[in-house]
Amino acid sequence: QYMGVPAAVHWYSWHQIPFDDNYPHYFPVKEGFVEGVKRLQEAGVRVMPYINGRLWDTRDRGTEDYQFTSRALPSATKDAQGKPVTETYGSKEADDTPVRLAVMCPTTELWQTVVRDTVLRIMNEVGTHGVYIDQIAAAAPVLCMDASHGHPVGGGHWWTRDGYWPLLREIRKRMPAGHMITTECAAEPYAHVLDANLTWDWQGNGMVPALPAIYGGRVQYFGRNYAAGATTRDLALCMKMGQQLVFGEQIGWLSPAIAQENVAGSFLKQVVGVRYRNVRFFSAGEMARPPALAGDIPDVRADWAWYGETWVTTPAVLTGAWMRPKQRELLLLFVNVSDQPVRTRFDWNAAGYGVKAKRITVIETAGLGEPGSERALPARTQRIMNLAPRTVQTWLVRW
Repeated sequence: QYMGVPAAVHWYSWHQIPFDDNYPHYFPVKEGFVEGVKRLQEAGVRVMPYINGRLWDTRDRGTEDYQFTSRALPSATKDAQGKPVTETYGSKEADDTPVRLAVMCPTTELWQTVVRDTVLRIMNEVGTHGVYIDQIAAAAPVLCMDASHGHPVGGGHWWTRDGYWPLLREIRKRMPAGHMITTECAAEPYAHVLDANLTWDWQGNGMVPALPAIYGGRVQYFGRNYAAGATTRDLALCMKMGQQLVFGEQIGWLSPAIAQENVAGSFLKQVVGVRYRNVRFFSAGEMARPPALAGDIPDVRADWAWYGETWVTTPAVLTGAWMRPKQRELLLLFVNVSDQPVRTRFDWNAAGYGVKAKRITVIETAGLGEPGSERALPARTQRIMNLAPRTVQTWLVRW
């Protein structure tokens, strides 16, 4: 209600098994989960539960080998010695030993059936509008040496073409209309069989929007990890939100409590509202060259707290540009993430965006305010811009 836009929740630990333990036996669900999903979705909040798309616990009922050896082992990836390839992620069994999770071979009928049926059961029985299938676009393929799976041993095209691609296509074929499947991170080979990618790990200095520049408007990217160091919390959160906006990502993957914070909550409402107002550019447009600003733009620096202290520096004013060429419109974004006003100059050049029309117009809007009047925009002009602290300004250019 506070945000004033449609929202979604990424629901972890909805199952009675612990996180990263006893996979893939997600059912039965926790008491109240189905009712909670129904209430949220009736309120307009879409629900996307978590499952893992790669792993089967080698002791999959507490400390007991329930179905791993008897059912899953033949379909697990194998090393050169014929042993199952396993991974650990910090979760512990009841006896305090690490949970060892076998990486399943995606070409096997068993694993394709288990993942497909789990996703469809969640959608059809629980009634969610989507399911998040973890790790698919995050983890590297395993060099499976099990010839009985029917693929060439070692690495190769089979991991995608004969494994996850047909699996995800079959889910898409069977899932209800208007539903979605998503995954972790943004490996390109899976983009055409998924609806969106969780970019939670886009953290660090010097980032450029290489993937949105190529795939923007065709591949949807969502979410950042919103950890922040205590001494620069407000700034770190605003930097991440502003960068998500200009990069074209769906903003969020954060605790709802952040929306109640004085500084970050107010800025979140603004950037989310601006994105929603202009969502057509991000869902079906393409990234253009970000506006270059003249003058002395200060830098800001904050601890993004990515697995410990992570100091990130960006300009105080972040810029972005998104086009819909066939509709002959361009959105320019100017985002001051700092707590100080910034005065700068923008040199507009229509030719830089391939605009050659004789008549060009612009509508300027500050934050969530009412759009300004449409007025003529010369093909080349200079504009002095005074950007208030923690505000977004947009130019909607048409021709």
